Amino acid sequence: MKLNERLRIIMVIAITLVLTAGTCMAADGVTTGAGGDFGYFEIDSVPSGGQIFFDGKLMGPAPVTIPVYSTATPSHTVTVTLPGYLPWNQQYTTNPPAGQTIPVIARMVPSTGYGSISVTSSPNGALVTLDGGKGQQAPWVYNDVQSGSHLVQAFLSGYQPYSTIVQVDPGQAATVNAVLSPLTIIGTLQAKSSPGGADLYIDGFYSGSTATTVGNLEAGNHVVHLRLAGYNDYTGVVTIQQNQVTTLDVTLTVKSQAKDGDIVVQSNPPGASVVLDGAFMGTTEKGNPLDLTGIAIGSHTVDIKLENYNDYSTVVEVTAGKVSRVTAELVPVSQPTQSGIVQITSSPAGANVYMDDKSTGITPLTLPSVNAGTHTLFIRLPGYQDYSTTINLGAGQSLQVDAALTPVPSPTGAGIFPFTIIIALAGLAIVLGRRR
Repeated sequence: MKLNERLRIIMVIAITLVLTAGTCMAADGVTTGAGGDFGYFEIDSVPSGGQIFFDGKLMGPAPVTIPVYSTATPSHTVTVTLPGYLPWNQQYTTNPPAGQTIPVIARMVPSTGYGSISVTSSPNGALVTLDGGKGQQAPWVYNDVQSGSHLVQAFLSGYQPYSTIVQVDPGQAATVNAVLSPLTIIGTLQAKSSPGGADLYIDGFYSGSTATTVGNLEAGNHVVHLRLAGYNDYTGVVTIQQNQVTTLDVTLTVKSQAKDGDIVVQSNPPGASVVLDGAFMGTTEKGNPLDLTGIAIGSHTVDIKLENYNDYSTVVEVTAGKVSRVTAELVPVSQPTQSGIVQITSSPAGANVYMDDKSTGITPLTLPSVNAGTHTLFIRLPGYQDYSTTINLGAGQSLQVDAALTPVPSPTGAGIFPFTIIIALAGLAIVLGRRR
């Protein structure tokens, strides 16, 4: 065979390898929205805002739509928790047919009295929260907790977030040991929506607003919710591939013939806790209002709380198909404590945050009670260079930290590997030609 023929054959092989490599590197994970082989459980609570657990997994505050494979084993457990109420539980032994919905209404029963919750973690030192409120370092004891069901969560760098429901009886002490599972196989989600600015929840955890990239996700299936006032909620299942970027691009549909309404909440300064009818719903973020969707028609009380500021409370009238807006101009207290607020975001999101060498959570993160003074902030995400900075926080100050993370350079990255193949094969052709 002549040299130029060898070269042509080898170059064809090289180009084929390049195209194959490019295809593998650009491949997205599987995402599934409405339709297909999925049916849905549509879960709400009365009062609204109860935290939903489905088959033991946190799905966020009600109302929530949860997709399930119609042909999967028809055995599901729904648990709903709301501070001041007894936990609500229900077993289901059937699956909804493909494209259809099973409605679930959890009517909560009030509880009275107070108790306490003692929280430990394994490994020790996790950041723990009660009903989505202020974080504390485990071990920690929450005193004067209203009896009823409560949501306890724990976060620690390198481990999957932990969630559980605990029942507090009047005059009794409840205990929680958060056993955390290490994250060993992870990937990344790039989430977009049209229009943008939708709140993104992954397995019930707030993960920023679209468009955003979230790293540090366990490989496998995750339930994704997108919420934007005036639009129908999106619910889908996304499969995160190991060491790959999975893309989710959703076009949201405008609400029509709605039986409920939406509330949009923002505060100045941001970082405040939002409580709807006694249920914690999330925190306000800089440049991104908190969208509360699927709210029942009628009057609702919205409370907004931020340390070193007076509480803000208002009654909102929700109308079917309409968006009600709450803008809270928070007033500083006359004698602020010696602490401030730090809001931390990163691009991509999902990064582990350390303050003064202690794990404090995962971005996006609001730390509502940080002692005034100088602090060292350290942000880490696998596949990206570590980010560190020093902040100076004044008493009563609200500080924003935005960390743009830089990918770790890879000598065998997507931009180098294909051309390395071409050069190597071309060199092989020359050698073969010389031997001839």
